Amino acid sequence: MNRSWEGLGLSAKVNDYVDNTISMIVPFIETHGLDPMPLPDVVEGFEVRPLLITYSAWLKIHNGSMRGLVNVARSGDQNVYYFAKMLRVRLRLQFRNLEFVYRYLVKVMNIGPTGGIVGSLNRFVVTVDLLFDFNNDEIHLQEFSLTDIGRLRVRLTGNILVDWLVNPVINVFMRIFDNVIIHAVASNIRSAINSALGVINSNVQDIVQALEAFN
Repeated sequence: MNRSWEGLGLSAKVNDYVDNTISMIVPFIETHGLDPMPLPDVVEGFEVRPLLITYSAWLKIHNGSMRGLVNVARSGDQNVYYFAKMLRVRLRLQFRNLEFVYRYLVKVMNIGPTGGIVGSLNRFVVTVDLLFDFNNDEIHLQEFSLTDIGRLRVRLTGNILVDWLVNPVINVFMRIFDNVIIHAVASNIRSAINSALGVINSNVQDIVQALEAFN
């Protein structure tokens, strides 16, 4: 299918409609376990060099959760396209003031300090492209992406780490955030959308079959 529908059928911007109905997304986020969202445990190795000797170490983060998806707003223009009995809805939603909270354990030189890590992210944008196919009465997720990831600020809570451990631990957490955590967030949101679409499609098919039974 041609992903660009420009010049085909009808198109319209629906910014006002999205602004007026975006609050309906919040109950969906909450009932699907997206806010707060459980985050995966991760263990990552790294090295530290407090004096002249390099030591192997590892950081374990656990009991993680993310909050802030309820802080949602429209991002840019929202467009719909209608062509050949198909309605394409492309939404770009911005989420702001997200917080990622973990407990941590560091193991190095036979010591194992513990504490908390809090990551504060000012924003990211989720793009959702839905296709309403009236030829077979189904809704399909055409595209999903999480982009425009803003600045992450990290602070440690609880026990105070020695100076030569603070920056390495924060750097490892930021690496885990980029490689694991943000992908887990995207996967969880995508799964929730697909699950909801599966229920909707099943219900629509049941209604269609019930109506056809009367004919």
